[in-house]
Amino acid sequence: MEVDITKKVQYLMKYGLVGLILIAVLCAGGIYYYQHQHKYFNVYDAQVTSSLVAAKVHGNAMITEKVVAEGEHVEAGDVIAHVQSTVTDEQIANLEQTVALSQRNLDEIKKGQTVTVAVPSPAPAPAASAPRSSGSSQSVASAESRMNRMNELFEMGAISAVQRDAAVSAYHAAVAAASSSAPAASAPSSSPAVRYQTTTQPPDPKAVQNAELQLKQAQAALDNAKQDAAETDIVAPVAGTVYYAQGIDEGSTVKAGETVASVGNADDIWVEAKVSPDKAAKIRLGQFVSYEIDGHQLQGSVQDIQQPAKKDDQSADSSANGADAVANGAASNAGAAQTDPNNLNNPNAQDAQSAQGAQDGQQGAEASTADAAGGAAAASSQPKTTAEVNDADDADEDVMIIRISIPSGLNFTLKPGMKAVVKFAMNG
Repeated sequence: MEVDITKKVQYLMKYGLVGLILIAVLCAGGIYYYQHQHKYFNVYDAQVTSSLVAAKVHGNAMITEKVVAEGEHVEAGDVIAHVQSTVTDEQIANLEQTVALSQRNLDEIKKGQTVTVAVPSPAPAPAASAPRSSGSSQSVASAESRMNRMNELFEMGAISAVQRDAAVSAYHAAVAAASSSAPAASAPSSSPAVRYQTTTQPPDPKAVQNAELQLKQAQAALDNAKQDAAETDIVAPVAGTVYYAQGIDEGSTVKAGETVASVGNADDIWVEAKVSPDKAAKIRLGQFVSYEIDGHQLQGSVQDIQQPAKKDDQSADSSANGADAVANGAASNAGAAQTDPNNLNNPNAQDAQSAQGAQDGQQGAEASTADAAGGAAAASSQPKTTAEVNDADDADEDVMIIRISIPSGLNFTLKPGMKAVVKFAMNG
């Protein structure tokens, strides 16, 4: 039995075509709505940025060769520059002498202090003599009493040996005067005998501790000087892009702890774009952003929105850091100039402490000078980061910095300083 489907086909053709047209219109409207729901704007001068890690010199040195040019990429451990230490053999010899003096001072203190004290002995019985006059006897008795009293005071440490000897001499003079007025057969009485005893006192634990500390400091200074003298290379602490500090060139002299170059850390990297405040107000944290780097299309999220630091703020921070460094150096000098009261009677201790104090004071002054100079040049010497604007003229403009994440597992190498084109969707 045949079934006539002509009417069904006509029905489908009549209403199906209308349905397809309606679906196409809806899709087109949806696409149009989606495309015009958000307004977009592009930033063409964005760039790949990273955190900076300082490559510093350990001791005073002179730059002999810059192995890597400004802006080149290095791996961790690569040599950035060759240096020649300014530590001389004479300075090392002086430090070695300081160590020897400190060791001698410690040995002397550990031996203890030798002290000599007077030990009284009973006075001998007076020889038989003719009776003296009452005036002479009273004078002799008074002189003897004074002499005994002065001996007691000397033993207690209240008077000096000169005062004690003066009392003994006065007693002998009184006895001689009394004898001259007595009969020839009479004999003057002898003064009581005084003997001295030498003892060694145990060392003061605090004095030993201070001497040991001085020895450790002197040895550490010597070790550091020898290490600085052997330093010949400045190496990159991390992989990244090299940015030399201001004034660093071949033949430049750098102080201990001064930054020779900063290396953009390739492991801590992001995209940074500058936008006006009105556009930044329409960007939210966590928003997805599309951007292009070296022909590669990528997508990340907004991690931070902030205003760049002003020049005045950077100068104030640098001045404050420099002032703090100078104050710390002055405090170090003052501490090094103090003298331990326990070593006032020990010439070796004074020599060792004076030499160590002079050395610490010199190092403190050099460190404070280097830190102050580094703080003053920090704003102008460092490459541009999130808190700064790439162009010096833009530092006075009212702009906002947008930090955008970079996905991991890329099949190409990203380096700090690479340019990026970022497309932002404006919300609201």
